[in-house]
Amino acid sequence: MRSRVIEREMCVFSSGVILLTALGCAGELVVSDGGTGADGAQTGGAENGGSGAVAAGAVGGTGGAGSTGWEEAGETGVDHGAGGETSIEAGCGTGPLELEVNDHDMVPGYDEPADPMVDLLLEQMTLEQKIAQMQGVPRTEPPNYEDIERSVDVMSVAGHDLRGYRYRDGVKGVNLDAGQDNRLLDDQNYSTHFPAPSLRAASWDLDLEWRVGFAMGDETAASRNSMLIAPCVNVVRHPYWGRAQEAYGEDSHHIGRMASAFTAGLQQHVIGCASHFAANNIERGRTNQDAIMAEQTLREIYGRHFEMVVRDGGIGCVMASYNKINGVKSTQNAHLLTTILRDPYEQGGMGFRGLVLSDWWAMPGDQMPMDAPTTLALAAEAARAGLDIELPWTLRYGSLAAAAAADPSLASSIDASARRVLEQKLRFGTAYMTDPWGKLTPTTRLDGSSIAGNEAHLDLAEETAKKSAVLLRNGHPGAPVLPLGKPASIAVIGAALPFSIIASLPPTSADGILRLATEVSLGDRGSSRVNADPAQSVGPFAGIQAVAAHHDVGAVTTGTTAADAASAEVVVVIVGLTPGDEGEEYAIPAGGDRTTLELPGGQNQLVNDVLALDKPTIIVIESGSIVDLPWLSHANQNQATVWLGYAGQRAGAALAKLLFGEANFSGKMPMAWPLESELPVFTMQEDRTEMGYYIGYRWYDRRDATGTPPNLVFPFGWGMSYTTFAYSNLELPCADVAEDGVIYATVDITNTGTVDGEEIPMLFVAGPPKPANITGERSVKELKSFAKVAVPAGATVTVTLPVRVQDLRHWEGNVDGRWVIDSGEYTFMVGPNAAPEELALSGVVTIHP
Repeated sequence: MRSRVIEREMCVFSSGVILLTALGCAGELVVSDGGTGADGAQTGGAENGGSGAVAAGAVGGTGGAGSTGWEEAGETGVDHGAGGETSIEAGCGTGPLELEVNDHDMVPGYDEPADPMVDLLLEQMTLEQKIAQMQGVPRTEPPNYEDIERSVDVMSVAGHDLRGYRYRDGVKGVNLDAGQDNRLLDDQNYSTHFPAPSLRAASWDLDLEWRVGFAMGDETAASRNSMLIAPCVNVVRHPYWGRAQEAYGEDSHHIGRMASAFTAGLQQHVIGCASHFAANNIERGRTNQDAIMAEQTLREIYGRHFEMVVRDGGIGCVMASYNKINGVKSTQNAHLLTTILRDPYEQGGMGFRGLVLSDWWAMPGDQMPMDAPTTLALAAEAARAGLDIELPWTLRYGSLAAAAAADPSLASSIDASARRVLEQKLRFGTAYMTDPWGKLTPTTRLDGSSIAGNEAHLDLAEETAKKSAVLLRNGHPGAPVLPLGKPASIAVIGAALPFSIIASLPPTSADGILRLATEVSLGDRGSSRVNADPAQSVGPFAGIQAVAAHHDVGAVTTGTTAADAASAEVVVVIVGLTPGDEGEEYAIPAGGDRTTLELPGGQNQLVNDVLALDKPTIIVIESGSIVDLPWLSHANQNQATVWLGYAGQRAGAALAKLLFGEANFSGKMPMAWPLESELPVFTMQEDRTEMGYYIGYRWYDRRDATGTPPNLVFPFGWGMSYTTFAYSNLELPCADVAEDGVIYATVDITNTGTVDGEEIPMLFVAGPPKPANITGERSVKELKSFAKVAVPAGATVTVTLPVRVQDLRHWEGNVDGRWVIDSGEYTFMVGPNAAPEELALSGVVTIHP
């Protein structure tokens, strides 16, 4: 099917209806029915297609640049409800979406041909050498847990010595605390500790996330490692999940966009590995957890963000998770690792070309050896399923040679895995023992066991915290508590909370007590742990004290009780969770997950006692996700609340600058914030949990639509600023159209206040009534585009929010189903967050065969 060109027109709406067509603004966007596979296939480009300038940070769909290959003919596999393949024949843009922010490509994709050396090396390799590409290290007696972060080197292949991967965990920074065979280890092992992903998600800032990924890649290579296990691309199904801090929130589109930006930056240096595929969202008993769900739920809710990081971000590696899905372990799951992940896009898959490795000890049997017949069977099953590397020990894949001898057909699976591993090693220039550790020369360096020369990264960590922190409440209407002026004195108060973990203690709280007012709260000490240099870390008290000196504040004091604040004019109360309250299963005696939203250690009473002093009070929350906020209804409403998350080692400096107005708040919550009584069930049985289609704001939207409105404290996307913004002039340009079309909405944002600020417009789409022939679920609305844009005081900025028609698709049917696009009217709603009353600007795009 060929492109059709239409005359450019402009449809402008402050509220109302948009009818888009190849005939002009008064018609309809047509999705044609029928045609050959090649004709219909170019709807695949719509999810990655589009042209035209995009305002800073604007995002849409699961798309990418031309290098992703989504725009190629014959790649859709999308039906229109019932019937055959379809083609999008109209839209508001042509060609692939080129999403660059500050000259950084956010959607690089990966469609380059493999290095010819892959074939040459494979031809020269013995079976044992191929299998070595699929292995970690042998298990020793007693087990050596200081040597679990590498694959073996393979010598003398076609005149080359092949280097095994050196792995590092790293969603908050590079974990140098874990053992490493080629780096000095001591009691420091410092690297830059960035804010946790759940807080960085609140920035909604793609360029910022690109730069964070770039910095982590730099430190990975500088520390003599060749792969970073990041980003974490899991969805926060429930705030009790202990590793919510490692993820980007509850919305698949938002997760996929942020993860792709991080990947694009990271992979300038080294290969990234997206974890944990898939439906990994319970820590306690994670090895035996069975996630029960429909195929549509797996594909859309738990798979779509992985698809984005594969096709947009061009990720080189995906990690198979511990859990089962519908009774099958992820490491053994051919439907997951091959059909969904690797099948071509036109066949409904993601088209992934990289390698898949197991989470550490994620294959059946965990860390223990098993009998020979079971071991051979498990190794063969995993290899055929598409698991390329077993880590960290050769517990099952140590038997691959024997399994291949028993069944010669297994050799083809071994060849395929070795090929994928070699392709990615050569892609990132780390295949040979003589190669550097990454594609670029690092700007940082090793000094003993630790990263040095990272001053720019420390500044970036502070910038990230400033742009991510969320102002939840700020005094009375018209009488804000923040920003602070010149109070005579400030008291910084926080509890001293003892914690117990089965892991190394953070250097900043080395005695096992987290002093919230004075120390940085860095979150989990599991595999994502990062050792922050205490000398380079800034806690709340130190940060506020330093900035207060520039604002003529007489005194800044600290303490642990309300009595310690009795003489202060203003009080800042730091509350939160410890490394023993939420985190990874193995690091926490109770299993990692929370069982309540209540703050531990009597902290709610501490806040009440401080508020009872009847002073201006700022409550700052340090946690991986949401907590109860009982103080919001306290009689003393001269209060402000900030969610600071786990803001990294420069948290105190960032917080202080925000409180005094040296920086403006611009973060918005990446998850809805309900009362605890409104939460859905977290786990249903000890090792089996049914996971439904509706989570997060979609769950609350559905409840509202069915007559049981939820009691939300804050909606998804909530966040305040020191200025105010007005939205107007929703516009839809009818641009040149091809099969890879994109609907380009634009909206004007005016800063109606007196200080500069950054705003995050969000575009949600509500689909038509579900067709009668469709059995799948449909959300009330779904996020499909967002942007972060700077708006000077008094200025108006036009922001572009592109949406690919392909991004409106849904999975219909079971494992043998198909992607479909419903016929009818799609309502586009733009506003500052997901609350219905905030989405006042709307328009309708009609799509029908």
